[in-house]
Parts: sequence; C-alpha cells; structure tokens
Amino acid sequence: MLSIANCKGGTGKSTTAVNLAADLALDGYRVLVVDLDPQGHAGLGFGLAAELGAGTAHAPLTGRRTDLAAAIQRSAPDGIDLLPADRSFDGQIAGHDIGCLATALAPLKAAYDLMLLDVPPAAAALTVCALMASDGVIVPTTLDPLGLEGVRQFARSYHGLMLRHGAAAMGLAVAPMRIDLRTTVEREVLGQLRLHFGPGQMVRGVRTDVAVSEAFARRMPVRRHRARTRAVEDFRGLAADVVHRFAVAEADPLPVAPGRIEGFVRVPWG
Repeated sequence: MLSIANCKGGTGKSTTAVNLAADLALDGYRVLVVDLDPQGHAGLGFGLAAELGAGTAHAPLTGRRTDLAAAIQRSAPDGIDLLPADRSFDGQIAGHDIGCLATALAPLKAAYDLMLLDVPPAAAALTVCALMASDGVIVPTTLDPLGLEGVRQFARSYHGLMLRHGAAAMGLAVAPMRIDLRTTVEREVLGQLRLHFGPGQMVRGVRTDVAVSEAFARRMPVRRHRARTRAVEDFRGLAADVVHRFAVAEADPLPVAPGRIEGFVRVPWG
C-alpha cells in the first residue's frame, strides 16, 4: 500500500494516482485507488464518483461501519478499481484513531497487488492515517523553490512520524512533475533534490504535456486519451521505478492488447 502525498497543493498527486494506476494495470497488476481527497479528483480522473448513500473511502475516518468492498467501483476500460471519496468529509477523524484506515483496508489487501492512496495536502490528521496504513509514500513535486521546500518539509514530517510510532515504512520516493528542463530554475531545483535525497529516493518524473490536462478534462488516464505522447512514455518509466523502489511483487502476465506500448523510454533526467 502506497500513499501519494505532499503537504503542498498543486503538485500532481491525483494525476499521478490516476496515471500510475493505469500503467500498473496495463502490466497486469490488480490495483485499487483509494480516493482520500474530499474533492474526489482521483475518481474524476476515471469518470467515477460515490453514489448517493453508498460507502466511501472516508467512512472509516468518520467512525461509520461500512462494507468497503461493496463501495468499490470499477473503471473497466482501465482495469482499475476505485474506492471513491466522500465530498462532504470535513477532515475530522472520529476517536483520533490513527490506525483506523489501516484496519479498514486490511481485509481488501488479498484482492490487490497494490493500493494507491491519493492523499489531500491540507488535512494533517488524514495524512497521518494514510501514512500509518502505507508501506511507503510517493511524493510528487513541481521543480520550483516552493516545491523543493515542500518536499523537504514533508520528508521531515514523514520520517518523524514513522520514528515516533515505531512504524517500519519502506521509505519515500520523490517524483518530479510537469518538468521543463529548459529553465534554469528547474535544473537547479532538480539538482538540489538529487543532492538532498540521493538516487535511491528519486524516481523518474513526467515532463510537461498538454495531453495530461486534456485527459483529466475528459475523465480518463492520459494513455486512454492519447496513447502516443511523451507523458505516456514518462508514466511508463515512473511505474517501472515504483515497482523497483518498493519491491512490488511481479504481476501475473496478461495477454498483450492490440496497440499496447511495450517497455518505456528512458527520459533525460533518469
């Protein structure tokens, strides 16, 4: 189980969750996306939202007893399952139980190779619950000074939380988003990230590509919107790095679909 989180907003967390899940599913992984952002952006990225009166990913945090398995929705074109968000969730954790999400998701683990938790930036208590349920965290970031400081702040908080609660997390992976290395600032920030976190905690990122925002507007992963773009190539590389970084078990092989893109292209910052 991996959280996709950052204390700074606008870094591409939901975009990463949607497109990383789609690429992992392409490789045969059984993936569940858990949409913990009350805005429901990960769900919207698949064209899905919670139905009236149905269970949501936030139910365990509010103390409601809900059959989470029954609340799961399917994005059939992408081979992805989604646990949708409760758009009325106010950020309050019932009983202050930071292990409530881990307990609620535990029965679902056997059905999936990987769960991806899309975590909102401005809900500290919810973030703690998500991190305590996870084996590691992917930190998307933009390559600007504020993005750099946000990653540093998040990393300090993450490691402090793990230490304080004696959790044995597998660590974090920093994923640069919307990369344009033609600018001096982005090259400098990328260099500082590499210096601060080292190659072991950096994974390949995703270059600026208008197809990503177009795909989100059409409520689908970018590879379903336009299969041959540089963003699709980059998300292939990111998926491969995540599997390696977090030692995700190899998926059962699936038949190759017509038009499937095999492998990935190594991009300049890898």
